Amino acid sequence: MVWREARRRGLGALALVGAVGVVVGVVGWGGFNTVMEATNQTSFCISCHEMRSTVYEEYKTSVHFRNASGVRAECADCHVPRDWTHKVIRKVAATRELYHWAVGTIDTPEKFEDRRYRLARNEWDRMRASDSRECRNCHSFEAMDFHKQTAKAATAMESAMKAGKTCIDCHKGVAHTLPDITAGHRRSFAALAGAAAALEPRPGTTLYALSGMPLHLERPTADAAGDGTLAPSTAVTVAAVEDGFLRGEITGWYRGTSHRTLFALQGKRIPLATLSDAAAARLEPLGEVEDADTGQTWTRVRLPVWTRADGYVPALATLWGYAAEIYDANCTFCHAPYAPDAYAANTWIGNLNAMKRMTPINGDEAAVLQAWLQLNARDTAPAP
Repeated sequence: MVWREARRRGLGALALVGAVGVVVGVVGWGGFNTVMEATNQTSFCISCHEMRSTVYEEYKTSVHFRNASGVRAECADCHVPRDWTHKVIRKVAATRELYHWAVGTIDTPEKFEDRRYRLARNEWDRMRASDSRECRNCHSFEAMDFHKQTAKAATAMESAMKAGKTCIDCHKGVAHTLPDITAGHRRSFAALAGAAAALEPRPGTTLYALSGMPLHLERPTADAAGDGTLAPSTAVTVAAVEDGFLRGEITGWYRGTSHRTLFALQGKRIPLATLSDAAAARLEPLGEVEDADTGQTWTRVRLPVWTRADGYVPALATLWGYAAEIYDANCTFCHAPYAPDAYAANTWIGNLNAMKRMTPINGDEAAVLQAWLQLNARDTAPAP
């Protein structure tokens, strides 16, 4: 009898503890979920002036805020996953933002603009990695009536669908001002230019042109016109340095009878230098090769040159890091990046010419980017 009573009371106590645990769990779960949903509200997102005075004002001018259909996408619709697992992961990752809010990382417009590209790039990368999951909560290729789109839009959408592109590949800036994508690599160029100005070239070393620069046949005066132009990445073997000018030698190839354009490799149209008639007349032939694919004759030549001494980097790796930064900032704006060895060296010429007009890169930036792509292409990349 005593044992049965104790057992009954024990089971009752366990039941009571279990019931309390369930209640606490429900209340705790409900409280946690309530907090999660509260932080998804646009009013919460713009409670910080950093968001309210910048990206929120931009968003208010976008089609996601006001449109003919009267359907509004709030902050969380684009930036927070709907499914529970990914939502929790995103919320945990977002706790870093609390730290940066506390230390004032972007608490002024100037600080925000300085980091806008980095912030935008993080979000673009996240969206691409999820196949634009949040966009697809509302948009899908399957639901599109291409006949009701403009001809240009329909062509682009159908092409993107067939190519397996994701929304963010083409729709960056749909709700916020696009960042200055050139700022980062132009800061890098300024740093490289500063290092080049401080470099002390030594005879016998090989240096690489940081950007296009005039070449001369004789030691120039400060205002002398050039006898041609070195392309970015052109290798120059140093013979001497005198009063801010460098005497050296370049070696390259020309095809057929086109003496005025030198290329880095036989059969590959990788620009090395453009020459005046006078400079072309000074070329020293080193041998000829008939190209197996085209039947053209390619002639290897050497040319002694003078240039400024302050425009070189000591290693191609330094220049390629800068080129890769240009590529990463500009050529991933509309699609995922292609590795340099995705195409042959000569194919990259047409690809880059077709695309560079859609970017803000300047001539020298395009030239160093092309050199990097071509010299690391499918048929030119150094063996691993």
